[in-house]
Amino acid sequence: MATLDRLVPPAVLPSEGPAWKPRRAIAVAIIAAAAIALLQVFQSSGLVNTGETLQRLEREQAERQARIHGLEAEVAALASLDRVERQARERLGMIPARNIVYLDVAAEAPTGPLLPRPYGEQAAPQAASPAQEPSLLQKLLSITPFD
Repeated sequence: MATLDRLVPPAVLPSEGPAWKPRRAIAVAIIAAAAIALLQVFQSSGLVNTGETLQRLEREQAERQARIHGLEAEVAALASLDRVERQARERLGMIPARNIVYLDVAAEAPTGPLLPRPYGEQAAPQAASPAQEPSLLQKLLSITPFD
């Protein structure tokens, strides 16, 4: 067998023309530019809307803060001791006490915790109940002759 020393030229395919025609490239560029421009318009309008909402909320917050300060000032004015004393005399007909009596209590201070009655009554019987009354099991065992 004989070998050829020359290379076979490549087969030439029929050319259909360039893949991108200039008109198609220009149309794609214009569409891309329009899409980018629309995106920027939407973003900027959203930003403006958010800014207006933020300003409205800050204005409302400032109004409410001013109202809170006004109410605090009104509470302070209404709670002053001079005003309370004047109202007690004028509206309620009260007068200052003439005789002030101090009582000396000779009883010792309580040793346990100072709790309101419902809590104090619940805590005391629970601690004292096992020592005072025998349980049901102890009562049953005392009845049986198995000592």
